[in-house]
Amino acid sequence: MVINSTRWSENLRKLTTKSILVLVIPMLVFACSPEQNNSLLDTEVAENTDNESIDEDGIEQLTDQPTAAISGDVLPFSKQETHVILGTGNVQGAYFPIGGVICRLLNRHKEINNVRCSLESTAGSVYNLTELREGNFGLVVSQSDWQYHAYNGSSTFEKEGPNKDLRAVFALEADPVTLIVKANSGINQLNDLADRVVSLGYTRSLQHRVIDDLFATMQWDDSKFKEIVRVSDPNQVEALCSDKVEAALFLMSSLNDYLRDLDPACELKFVPIESEYVDQVIAEKPYYRSGIIPAGKYLGTSEDIPSFGLGAVFVASEKTSVKAIYSIVKEVVENINDFRALHPSLQTIELNEMPYAGVAVPLHDGATRFYREARLLK
Repeated sequence: MVINSTRWSENLRKLTTKSILVLVIPMLVFACSPEQNNSLLDTEVAENTDNESIDEDGIEQLTDQPTAAISGDVLPFSKQETHVILGTGNVQGAYFPIGGVICRLLNRHKEINNVRCSLESTAGSVYNLTELREGNFGLVVSQSDWQYHAYNGSSTFEKEGPNKDLRAVFALEADPVTLIVKANSGINQLNDLADRVVSLGYTRSLQHRVIDDLFATMQWDDSKFKEIVRVSDPNQVEALCSDKVEAALFLMSSLNDYLRDLDPACELKFVPIESEYVDQVIAEKPYYRSGIIPAGKYLGTSEDIPSFGLGAVFVASEKTSVKAIYSIVKEVVENINDFRALHPSLQTIELNEMPYAGVAVPLHDGATRFYREARLLK
């Protein structure tokens, strides 16, 4: 057999060039990706284009189409690794460590799921939702009202317009408003606040905005009260105990801070916030949700105290990998007891509320698929 040395050399050259490209391009992509150092300036694009395929047994497989070197999705087959960047909150807040828990759950099975997770500290909900829209995050945490406003282009998001690509992944805990009074005040229900001296927090405080929506539904205004005193959150307990006000409103998330050093001589109690008006507010503004102050956690309560308020929701872009979101929801749901135990604010999460509570935008396809498998969708 006669070998054409010129042709053989040319083929070898082409093969070598192709092999080099296969090896070098992923290295260049990785080298160009920003380092993850929890900086607000160092972000990484986390968009993915998703595709469904059917295997020989007719079972749907979660695959991602190859994209142009985005988020590490550079391999043209279903076992490619997907890298999700998670936007959380301030390092000292609750949602940065919660994001860390989610990434740890996901990364411990990254060889199985082919999904890798990293997180960044951020300036909060509005920043997260803006960066998500621009493709710099694949998953973010948001206060439930801000996800509604981002999707509908209202409030702060009016200028940039609606983000109809926004998708919900799962709801976290509720952060209900909590109404506290002196134990001997004679105030036992919401209607008993009429003609009383109350503190509802500063006008721009979150609890004040929440209760204002309820009072508007009840057709109550400031004239309904004897007096509304503007007391800052850190001073409300002292105002109650010294009889400067007869009722004060807090967020449940702040109770540990303000009740920690309560004088035992000052006996306080919670007043439930429940009525048909609460149900009406939640129906009209779906970013609100019911919630409870758990029995035994504060002020020696022997039973759950019902209330309502906002919550936290993890949201993604419609472009975020179906495989990645499916894997994240699966890891959280299947390890829910461990998840609850990893941070105090996660202890009241209920599985049947995760797809719904405070969720005001459509569910992501990856989340929907797992919730259907787990029979958590109604």
